[in-house]
Amino acid sequence: MKKLEKNEVLLWFGSWTSKIGNIVFDYANSMSIVSSFSGKTWILALYQSSETIIQIIFNLIGGAKADKGSRKKIVIITDILAAIVCAVLSFFVDTGCMAEVMICANAILAVIYAFNSPTYKSIIREMVKKNRIGFYNSVSNAGGELIGIAGPIIGVGLVQIIGTRGALLFDAGTFLLSAFAESLLKRVIEVSKPENEKNNVISDIMDGFKYLIREKEILFLVILAALVNFFLAGYNLLLPYTDVMFENEFHNFYSKALVMEAIGGVIGSALCSKIAGKFKDDIRALILFLGGTGMTMFIESAASILKNMYVCLVPFILFGIMLTCFNIMFMSHVQTAVDEVYLGRVFSIIFTVAVLFMPLGSFAFSFFVNMRSVKSYALVGGGIIMLSMIGLIVNKINNKKM
Repeated sequence: MKKLEKNEVLLWFGSWTSKIGNIVFDYANSMSIVSSFSGKTWILALYQSSETIIQIIFNLIGGAKADKGSRKKIVIITDILAAIVCAVLSFFVDTGCMAEVMICANAILAVIYAFNSPTYKSIIREMVKKNRIGFYNSVSNAGGELIGIAGPIIGVGLVQIIGTRGALLFDAGTFLLSAFAESLLKRVIEVSKPENEKNNVISDIMDGFKYLIREKEILFLVILAALVNFFLAGYNLLLPYTDVMFENEFHNFYSKALVMEAIGGVIGSALCSKIAGKFKDDIRALILFLGGTGMTMFIESAASILKNMYVCLVPFILFGIMLTCFNIMFMSHVQTAVDEVYLGRVFSIIFTVAVLFMPLGSFAFSFFVNMRSVKSYALVGGGIIMLSMIGLIVNKINNKKM
């Protein structure tokens, strides 16, 4: 077991408490809207969609600010602002304007997150030793997976015990705890940010794109991640329909598949904590893990023939392992390989592209795949495998040029 360092513990604590707050916030608000406006589904749709639109607009700005200002101050301030929003929102529960205020609050939190997320990813370079970034990301991801499982349960319990208002005040407390943990961080490396005469956000964002175009390997990874998200949208679209696919064989298969995928995520995180150092700069290994996610979808299509629930659930564990390893290795490589000056902007571009490609994939696969057939997983998996093969070829060509 590796010895834990203070900054790593503080960053994990800050990230996990914020994630708990986000999960409880979404659950409490969604349940409140559903119970109060059961006949107006468009209110919940507006609440959920506003976040995506705002992320597309503000992610790039957040990344540019992360590269120009103090990252530590930005993550602290954004968490404090999130706490204030939750606390203020709690006073509007059970009022006549609750829906409007909740939608506005969610929009404000989406703006805050657009600044916090790329900054939090890029601050790792300053606060964690380079040779430990893979290990840090592995543990962070494992904790996130466990919170993803426990979060909704916590949300249900809080709303039932202390009500929606109490749950929102609990959220405010989690964000304040996160800000406190971040205030104790100490840099392990000094970051020198060059003076830049330009003080224009648009110019800063364009500089980030120019950097990506110059750095072919990083650009290749960003494009790969974007295309992966397109196909993963197909997987996410199919997953809830597993209840329909297996309605004559199994009961509540969807919920079981979600649990198996989360378990796979924890296993994948544990695996990566052991091998991250060995493969941190190995693009080929990263692409092979990606290809593994596609292969698990082929296995699921084949496993369905046996009509055994346990056999059919195994591919979802494998999928969680493969996708988690790919994500951890991808993030770790970006955090170590990208120039410190452009790190926030690169992450903001990655997040923006991800937000754009997921809905595109969802709509595309909704037209071209049969939602009632488990064989549709083979189509999505085949796309990922083909993408991985192309990635391996491109990577081999790039290595020959070096």
